[in-house]
Amino acid sequence: MCANCGYANKAGKSVVQTTEEELSAAAPIKVVGDKESKLNTLPTTKIDCPKCGHDEAMWWMLQTRSGDEPPTQFYRCLKCNHTWRSYS
Repeated sequence: MCANCGYANKAGKSVVQTTEEELSAAAPIKVVGDKESKLNTLPTTKIDCPKCGHDEAMWWMLQTRSGDEPPTQFYRCLKCNHTWRSYS
């Protein structure tokens, strides 16, 4: 029954339909899309790439956790495009 106007309607016959789906493994989360990864407008810094050892990478920050937590800093190697993160 509606608390505002008092309207009541009898419920009809309930119908329940179930389906089964096989879920595939979740796709990895892209922190920078394909189109954006080709842009070289991000700031760079001197940091060693853990994959190839190159000493320069682009960086950006994202709020990946709750608002009261510090943002996560991401790096992308300018040589091999390996991406890693640093939890501040």
